[in-house]
Amino acid sequence: NKDSDTTIVADVVMENREVDQRAIADTLLDINITLEDKPSCHIEVGDEMYEEKLTPLDVLREQDKSSQLTKNLVGGMYRYQGTNDVKNWICFGTSSKEECTKDDDAIDKYMYRIIGVTDDEQLALIKETGVKEESTNTFQWNDKDSKTNYADDGSRFTWEKSKIYNRLNGLCKEDNPNCSGTGEGSTGQTNIFINSNYYEYLNNNNEWLEKINTHTWKYGDVHKSGGNYDGDTIYKIENVFTNNVEAKIGLQYLHDYYYAYPGGNPGGYNIAERAWIHFRKDSYNTGISYDWLMSREGVDGMNVYGRMVFPNGIVGYLALHHDNGVRPVFYLKSNIEISNSLGTKEDPFMILN
Repeated sequence: NKDSDTTIVADVVMENREVDQRAIADTLLDINITLEDKPSCHIEVGDEMYEEKLTPLDVLREQDKSSQLTKNLVGGMYRYQGTNDVKNWICFGTSSKEECTKDDDAIDKYMYRIIGVTDDEQLALIKETGVKEESTNTFQWNDKDSKTNYADDGSRFTWEKSKIYNRLNGLCKEDNPNCSGTGEGSTGQTNIFINSNYYEYLNNNNEWLEKINTHTWKYGDVHKSGGNYDGDTIYKIENVFTNNVEAKIGLQYLHDYYYAYPGGNPGGYNIAERAWIHFRKDSYNTGISYDWLMSREGVDGMNVYGRMVFPNGIVGYLALHHDNGVRPVFYLKSNIEISNSLGTKEDPFMILN
């Protein structure tokens, strides 16, 4: 009984046959006994002790009373689908539920949503609100969008050379031209997530930063007509992008946005606005903002555009020099344990190790 006793003793007597202790332990562990704050089960068979810690997926499935966690749409993930009542809230950056939920500023700083769980038990998180620094919460993809400003191959338009990639991943130093505010070689752009002033729990060598896995981010172009495809088609486009970057922080893909919608295949520019991933305030609590997506739209004439979501939920594109909201996405390492919480805004999942 997980509400009272936390120790269960069982005597197993078997006559005239060999006993496979590991098999007995596996059978008992399959019961998935879950303790309130320590999702693990200890089984003693004979002189041997067996232990199984419930994975994040075990905990999420146990709490998924409304079947909002959907298996393997594409890419080998369980994904949360639904409207604004999806129970996928999680705190990151603090071990204190009280600190995480006490007011709007705390929610802005520490609250995330779970996009889903990969086959190898990595939780994919997206920040509930956009990042902010001092006086702004919108940022350029790049400071220029005209192809004439760069090399003929458009090399300055790659993700690893974009301003938001460098500013999110804490790479902005005085000698980094990709953090430029006014031109090649200039400085003045600061980090906005890792190694930033506001999200100090993500400074170098911090234990929270170490919980984030280095992920392979793919980037490329989803052209104008592509935004009206269904989620499966968008995934097939984005999954075969050949440009890859190894980094801790990225953005949501267009298929992530579409797959958050109930059923996972909205197939339209604006239908996904009713999904949980769109129901949010910006980091100054002033309403839903524009958000950059991971994919670009591509080159049109002399300009290069990035994919983004408008405040009304419609998927569109804007030239790269525009300022939009930025919601970081990252994957936690597979050894992470989470609390057996309800997953609501008031009772979010907590990271235990």
